[in-house]
Amino acid sequence: MEMFLSALQKGDEKAFRLLFDEFYIALCLFAERFLKDREAAADVVQESFLKYWDRHADFDNYYKIKSFLYVVVRHACLNQLRNKRVKVEIEEDMAIESDEFFQEQMMEEEAYRVFYRSIEELPQQMRNVIHYALEGLKNSEIAEKMGVSVHAVHAYKKEAYKKLKDNMKGHYYLLEVILCIFLNS
Repeated sequence: MEMFLSALQKGDEKAFRLLFDEFYIALCLFAERFLKDREAAADVVQESFLKYWDRHADFDNYYKIKSFLYVVVRHACLNQLRNKRVKVEIEEDMAIESDEFFQEQMMEEEAYRVFYRSIEELPQQMRNVIHYALEGLKNSEIAEKMGVSVHAVHAYKKEAYKKLKDNMKGHYYLLEVILCIFLNS
């Protein structure tokens, strides 16, 4: 991690690309919750990364980088909402601007990022089963798509759950989501 941070501080483009890949999707989802517009959210996130890049030498801590990105995205979204003079009821506006809303949204997007990164670390067959389950397919439908038995799908799911549980220690709030996926199929 120290080498990564050092590379970022020195302006290493490969390290920046890794950082971008790590946070881009989660930040886009975060921004989209404010703006309700996928393209505008992507623009805000890209601009936020440019702001980070302009100041990359100032950051010596991974969590400061992450916080900076989320705060810059949040402020840019709020500014866009104000500039467009979107008519939002005062209660909704206050909720969007509240620190509680910000923290909830940030935690939710972080949870998605951790969850999907953990899925991508699974072996290919297990990853496929999980992706199909997330799309809402039943075990029999997954088995048909993958050309395996329903028993194999069940076994892949069971093993994937164990691996995801191990990978996501410390992220207990996601385990409930995973349990729902496995119990509903």
